[in-house]
Amino acid sequence: MHRTLLISLVLGLVVAARPVGAQQPARSRPQTAPRLPGAVSVEEATLITNGWALLAQGLYLQAATKAAQVLAAYPRSGAALLLAIEAELARGGAAAGLGQYERWLRQRTLEEPLVLRRVAHAVLREEAAQQQDQAARVEALSGLADEGESGAARELAAVASRSGGAATRTLASLGDERAVRTLVAELGRGSGDPVSTLDALGASGSPLAIAPAVERLKDPRQEVRGAAAEGLGKLGDTRLVAALTPMLSDRSAYVRVKAAGALLRLGDDTGMALLQDMIADPSPTIRIAAAGAMASRPDASWIALVRELTAALEPEVRAAAGRLIAPYDPELSRTVLESLSTNENPAIRELASRTLGEVVTNDLTMLRSLMRSSDRLTRVRGAARLMALTR
Repeated sequence: MHRTLLISLVLGLVVAARPVGAQQPARSRPQTAPRLPGAVSVEEATLITNGWALLAQGLYLQAATKAAQVLAAYPRSGAALLLAIEAELARGGAAAGLGQYERWLRQRTLEEPLVLRRVAHAVLREEAAQQQDQAARVEALSGLADEGESGAARELAAVASRSGGAATRTLASLGDERAVRTLVAELGRGSGDPVSTLDALGASGSPLAIAPAVERLKDPRQEVRGAAAEGLGKLGDTRLVAALTPMLSDRSAYVRVKAAGALLRLGDDTGMALLQDMIADPSPTIRIAAAGAMASRPDASWIALVRELTAALEPEVRAAAGRLIAPYDPELSRTVLESLSTNENPAIRELASRTLGEVVTNDLTMLRSLMRSSDRLTRVRGAARLMALTR
């Protein structure tokens, strides 16, 4: 107790001896590093920070306004652009975000890949959430799963277990074994669309598809026999040559062409004479059918034929030729398909749009245009391709 009292008295003397108005020594503030010349300005950083804060509060219009202020002062600010796009995505979805990007882009010739990637991700998210088009939904989920999103992968598995129709065919074409088994069972029951089912099974690459496809070579319908032959060629098993060769004598010319093309895919030239006769036919429709069957064995004369058919009068022939020529002349392919995307026939427009989604490889401007398509599957394919390119 005496020690405590002594300490109190000493402290009292110290306080009493302090001059009137004297203050506690100021705490030293941490020194900040000097701002380098290339760094973002304080004003820009402050505006952007405030904008993100508004966005976090759900004040999307105010956040967009703040982003517009920064872009007006700093037109090339990537941070402000991203803020503006995020505000539009929150307010109006992927289409609004893409619109904001394109207003910013205007006459600039260089795309901003990472900003476009953010828009593409929003497209996939939207299409994965909708229920109207199951094929587009499944491809969107697949694109998100490819990006490592575990939730999308789980949803894909759920779709495979409970869905049918287009969703199952899309999953099977992507190699999902459960979906392949479902389609095989459907073929066995005679349910569903056999042509679409056989197309999906062929694209799956699964050995489980071989036996049911071989069985469908006996189907009375020519379109089913042709789809079975084409699917077997895509499966790539050379042991199937024996099953396909007799189809070269089928009563249907359609089936004979599909069988010849399937054999070519498997390295067998037995049907080549038939195809050579067809490419000499005066009908562009017959020539493009032969060219499609020979696509696995392109040479200079084949490329010349397809190039010629891109100028055919029939729009469906031009669309098919545009798809076939894409690996060898992408610029011609794009020109042909873009011209068809405004065709007066809605079916031709959709065909051209979807074909563009299949053949475009690394043109960001074209992929951006695909994400504006009215066709869901086209939007998904454009977005998924853009995500893959910028990964």
